[in-house]
This record gives sequence, C-alpha cells and structure tokens, in this order.
Amino acid sequence: MTTTLTKRTLAARLARLEKKLNIYDDQNDDEEEECVVEEKEEEKSSGGKGREEEKRRGLLDVLESHVSGFSADGLEYVWFDTSMPKWARVIVGTTFLTGFGLMFWLISQTVSDYQSHPFATSLMYEERANARWPAIIFCPKHPELSMGKMDKIEEDGLDPYSKKANETFMKSMVRKCDFFGVKCDGSGEENITQYWAVKDLGERYGICLEFNHLDKVNKVYCPEDENGETHPTECMFGLYGNAYGLNVFLDPLLEYNSEDPDDPYTNATSLYDVEHFDKRYNGMYVEIHGTTHEAVPAFNSISGAVGQATFISMSERETRRLGKPYHEKECIKDPLYSRSTCISNCQEDIHDKCQYNTSISLYDNLHGNTSKYHTCYNEEMTSEICQCDEPCLSDDFIPIVSTTDVYNASTIEGLKPSTDLNDYANFHVYYNTINLEIIEEVPVYNFYVFIGVIFGHIGFFTGFNLITIVQIGVMFLHLFKRLVGMKF
Repeated sequence: MTTTLTKRTLAARLARLEKKLNIYDDQNDDEEEECVVEEKEEEKSSGGKGREEEKRRGLLDVLESHVSGFSADGLEYVWFDTSMPKWARVIVGTTFLTGFGLMFWLISQTVSDYQSHPFATSLMYEERANARWPAIIFCPKHPELSMGKMDKIEEDGLDPYSKKANETFMKSMVRKCDFFGVKCDGSGEENITQYWAVKDLGERYGICLEFNHLDKVNKVYCPEDENGETHPTECMFGLYGNAYGLNVFLDPLLEYNSEDPDDPYTNATSLYDVEHFDKRYNGMYVEIHGTTHEAVPAFNSISGAVGQATFISMSERETRRLGKPYHEKECIKDPLYSRSTCISNCQEDIHDKCQYNTSISLYDNLHGNTSKYHTCYNEEMTSEICQCDEPCLSDDFIPIVSTTDVYNASTIEGLKPSTDLNDYANFHVYYNTINLEIIEEVPVYNFYVFIGVIFGHIGFFTGFNLITIVQIGVMFLHLFKRLVGMKF
C-alpha cells in the first residue's frame, strides 16, 4: 500500500533518522511524537479517498513508465517531466503539437498526390555490343511511274508480284548496293531478294522497296538465340560509323531492264518535260522503322534527290509508356501495333469518304461556309479507325541527315543504264552509336514508396517510428491488465 507523504510525515521520519544517528534533542522528540500521531489520524480520515488516489497513481505510474521509454521523447517532456520549467514545457509542447498539425497536412497532400497517379520520365542509355538492323523503305517520288513499271513487266509476260517480276523490279531500282562489304544488288553470289522486298503502298506512294523486310537480313547476319539475345561473335552489326552500314545507289526512273538491258521497259524521262525538269523533284522517299511495323513514308520520312549523296546517321530509341490510371487511355500492348500506321489509315479513310476540293485552299476546305469537307472530317476524326492510342512499347530510329552533291565527273564503269552517278540517288545509312536510348515513364509513387513517405513524415515531425507503435501497443495492453486487476 502506497502512503501519501506530507511535510509533517517527512519531518517525523527525519527526526527518527536523527535519533538513530544520535543527533537528538527534546524538541525533536516532541515533534516526532506529534507527527506520528498526526500521520495516523490522516490515514484514518482519508479512508476510501486514499485508495482511489492509489489506483489513480497506479495507472499514471504505468503510463509514465511506458511513455518515458518511447522513442518519441517529446511526449515525456510535455506531460511528465515536471523538473523542466513551465515555459520550456510550453515551447516543447507547442513544437510537438505544431509538428503534428504539419504532419497531418503533409500526409493529406501525399495521399492526394498518390491518388492522382503522377509519373516521371527517365532517360537512360543501355550499352550494347551490337544493334540489329531496322527495316528501311525506299519509294520513288513519282508513284505513277513505279506502278507503270509493274504494269509493263506484266505486259512483257511476267505475272505481277511473282518472284521473277519482283526480282526484275528490284534490279531496275537498285543499281548498286553494298551492306557491310557484302553485295546486296544481286550482282554477287546471293540473290537480291535476300535483302529486298516489293511493297505496294497504293496510289499515294506507289510500289516501293523495303530493305530487311520481316527481319530477313538480321536473321542471317545477326541471329537471336532462344532467349532473344544476340552475341558479338555471331553478329556483324557491332560496327558503327559512316564506314559501315548500307550504301545503295537507286534509280527512281526505273529505266533498267534486267531481262534485256538494251530494251528498257519504260522510257521514264518521256513522262516529264525535259526543259522544265528539276532533279530535286526526282528522287526517293526514305523511312526507317521497326521490322515488326508497317512502313509509312509520310512519317519521319527523308527525301533524297538524284545527283546527291544522302547520309543518314541513326540511333535507336525505345519508349516505355504507362497506361491507366496514369493516362486517360490504356496504352496498346500489341507489339505489332504502330501509331503511325493507325494515323495513316485514318487519313486514308478521310480521303476516301470526304470530298476534298482541290480548287480552294485547305483553310476554306476546313472552315468555309459552303464546304462539306470539314463536317465529314470532324465526323471521321471521332470514328473508331481514327482513335490512335499510344503503344506501351515503341521502337523508333532517330535519323540525322546530311547531303552532298555528287561530283560531276563521278562514274562507275559498267553500271547500267548509266555510268554517271548524277543519274542516281545515293543513300548511305549507318548507326552513329549502337547504344540504346531508353525513355521510360516511371510512377512517382508505388505502394512501398508511398508507405515510406508517410512514415517519413511521421518520424520527422513527431519522432514516432515502428518501435514506438509497438511500445504504444504494449502500453495499452499493460493499462488494460491493470484496469482488469483493479476491477476484479
């Protein structure tokens, strides 16, 4: 049983201690007797009140014993450390409570940010020992000429788009080709169809040639193993710079006849007025794209003219995007999907369904009062075919282009139909680096970061941590046991 000590009780006990130590006088003896009598009377008069005080002090002792051991030391200073001056306790308490308020505000802001699903865009570079080759499409600037060439081949007895007809068409356009030191124009040991493929892109682009169609070149010169990885010893594309890559001379007029070099299938120059002929408008469109995607010359295309050497220095970029809830729409996970192809299909759909008036300007077609084109355009833009979402993973090739005129006296002996290089469009395509540039959208908060930030706020402003939470749990358990023990 705990007894409340008053000043007189303390005085009595001090007197008894002095008596034991032989520090004694009559006055102290009288005071001792009076204090003892007084102490007994106080105990009798307190009765039940003392027991209630004992219970209350018992709970406070339990509370104080636990709080004094908390890692959040501010609690002990504010409520239990009576040795501190009052003004100091006020400062500590104000700081503690202000920290609590600021902590709750920051937590609410963090929760709000987490629910808005923010993301950051990171830029990384992945070092590689080699890089696989992209697909490259070459289209003559005059599509009607390439389509007329195939018609002429059919008239001369070859089935259109048959292997023989395609090979003839390829050789009429590709007059000289070198790929990492290997002949790719059919003049060497290998057939030209191992490198090139004929692609009919319709009236807008005509018949084009695609290098490395369906990854056919990579499968030979840079094969992948069963894990989808390439090895430097089995891949020839580890070299980069303008001394390597694809170097090709193309004839956009398609004058050469591989079946009979002395009898061209078409007299292409007769299609144009020679007096007003400008070689800048006689050339090729070039577009670089991934081997799993369809070619769209309208996007990221490069224009090269006859009589010029066009140097295309490229690098590869991989973009990794997030879908919902970080964006309003889910990204497309299909690896064969291409947004540029989707947009091109949308444009073709609008072109087929809406009547564009070529006699007036584009502005009048879109905004003119008498034009019906803008109404049709707006309707088609909301159609399903024009909803072109972003792919989750896209692979792009970023070109850097430079051109130079071919020296007037430049010739290649034996080259047909002309030995003058000014009659051809020359393209030199190569990697400027084989490192992969990666652009990735990364969530600012995942669940683990979110929990870490929340507890970081709590720990910084209040000193609470995981140990404190366990200590609080133990404290409440101890208080519960004490209350149950008092009641029963």
